[in-house]
Amino acid sequence: MPLPRPKDGLESVRIEDVMIPMCDGTRLWACVEFPAENGTADFNKKYPVMLVHSAYCTIRGWDRFQGMCEYALAIGYVYMTVAARGTFKSEGQLQPLANEGWGQDGCPDRGGWGVNHDCLDMVHWVLKQPWCNGQIATNGMSWQGGSQLLPWVADNEYGPETSIIVAPAVNAGYGCWGYDDGFFTLDQQLGWVLNMIREQVENGRYSPRIAEAIRKDNESLGSPLPDMVYQGDCAKWSEKYLAKYGLMDFPIAKYVPFWRKWVENRDNLDFFSYNDTAGRKHAFNKPLLFMSGYYDPFLRNAIWAYERAVKDAPTKEIAEGHRLILNPFNHASSAMEYLDERMNIDYANLFMDWTNRQVKGIPAEMFDEGKVFIFVIGENKWRAEPCWPIQGAVPTEYYLHSGGNANTLDGDGVLSTERPAAESTDHYKADPSDPVPSIYDNILFTAGYGDNSEIEKRKDVLVYTSPVLEEDTEVTGWINATLYAATSGTDTDFLMRLEDVHPDGKAMQLCFGGVRGRYRKDRRNPEPMIPGQIEKLDIPMRVTSCVFKKGHRIRVEVISAMAYLYDINPNCFIDLNTCTEKDYVVADQTIYHDAEHPSSITLPIIPADRERKWIDFPYEVEKTGGIKEKDYMPPYEMNVTLVDPKDLPTVDTI
Repeated sequence: MPLPRPKDGLESVRIEDVMIPMCDGTRLWACVEFPAENGTADFNKKYPVMLVHSAYCTIRGWDRFQGMCEYALAIGYVYMTVAARGTFKSEGQLQPLANEGWGQDGCPDRGGWGVNHDCLDMVHWVLKQPWCNGQIATNGMSWQGGSQLLPWVADNEYGPETSIIVAPAVNAGYGCWGYDDGFFTLDQQLGWVLNMIREQVENGRYSPRIAEAIRKDNESLGSPLPDMVYQGDCAKWSEKYLAKYGLMDFPIAKYVPFWRKWVENRDNLDFFSYNDTAGRKHAFNKPLLFMSGYYDPFLRNAIWAYERAVKDAPTKEIAEGHRLILNPFNHASSAMEYLDERMNIDYANLFMDWTNRQVKGIPAEMFDEGKVFIFVIGENKWRAEPCWPIQGAVPTEYYLHSGGNANTLDGDGVLSTERPAAESTDHYKADPSDPVPSIYDNILFTAGYGDNSEIEKRKDVLVYTSPVLEEDTEVTGWINATLYAATSGTDTDFLMRLEDVHPDGKAMQLCFGGVRGRYRKDRRNPEPMIPGQIEKLDIPMRVTSCVFKKGHRIRVEVISAMAYLYDINPNCFIDLNTCTEKDYVVADQTIYHDAEHPSSITLPIIPADRERKWIDFPYEVEKTGGIKEKDYMPPYEMNVTLVDPKDLPTVDTI
């Protein structure tokens, strides 16, 4: 059962500035917080430890995720946060998620980049402390999610009893963090750089000369750095500066070492081996919880990790012990227009119930209902499933059709299960100077179940819509597409979106995917496209779970940009890192859908007569009395007693 909400006035003893030695001598800053009574804590007692490895200790609350610290303290855990190398008061250089896993082991030389294994060192240190009872649980999302998954993949028996891996930011070379199927995740990376650089400058990580250059660039951007940077701002700056300067010379970012590493190694995927979990065994020796949202940029990472953990598990018991939760949220734990108050989730309660189940053997009934828990859009309910991908899905081809005028939502584009015969091609112009915008695609904080119909008034958007559905149709699982296309350029992008069209005309975003032309054959070996040559493009999309209700329609868009979720393709085979508006070429795009070139999207249809196990999801905020997402920094009033780190008994070896 969900835990009772911690009461205001909860006591703790907090020890800040604890410095943990790593194998290379670098010391990481930590804050250790103990349950307390009357202002004192018992350091002679042994506690289970809830451990978070964070890059965001400067931003109060981001390491405490919606009351997680308070829930942990209230039931007898020590809550411990460690600042990542090169952030806050930790020593060393910030190399994003490069030193959290296996370091240099078995990897090519990267010139000193990502050679350490800090999370392994950190856990080994905690296990030796006299106040640790030998049980550790880790939790966190995004960076924190990646910093949990990486050490597990580095050492499948590295120490924790369990981990709660939410939307892990890993696979830097191609899988969502840094690059996404060959696209540079511009909005995400730029926002992250601008949010991190302020702390880096304030803590003296850069020379006075570079700090001054950053200050001048900051002024030219309207001084974003004193405040949090949001994705709407990034889109505005990208539109203003990307065409003028290009990626490598983008203001502020050009001075950041890790930005330059990300950009200049675009085609050198060996460089990103520090973060590539795909080629490593996931034979974890403890059950883990994986979680993400349909609109989270790291959705695929969470699902891939769960699938691999089940496949590679050393025993059937552990394979069956892993859990996966998929919800309708973006990276900010909301679903934009779709979210209602009922859908606020008490994450801290959920996470502590899972932790207690693994650490203390305390039952948590929901996790016995199934292995996978999905929120089904349209039905707006939770369902338990015995496995993922879910059983009984029928892959069904929906084909693109038109009379040659599928442009805009008022065009003649049709989507149906009938295979095409002789049909006209569709055409549009892709202009890098006026790219199709991304509004609800998997941008960090503004993605969600939103209406794209306004975008579909553009001539460079092809729209294919099914007839009105005569019965409810459920689509749950991985979505993929095949597109036959040609371009007048030597490089270009082709992308597709799947939408649920409501009777009032709203085209609600579900998922998307795309291919960058130069990588259509091999992500490691780019090659130009041949103007006018028809290409069969396999387009990997995302996951969704949606019941298209009776009276709705299914829609697919075909476009050539998602600005500024991704970087802009100049439509020519040149250096993508240095190209600017002088290099932009307007490309003539042709989409084929005939008997020889049957462009289609493959939807996993769940038969209407398949048994469904709907469940009551017990961790909705209104059921637990927990906190709403907007209130989570800080969530509670606590009575905190600060103690000098010299008074905390520690063993300073790993």
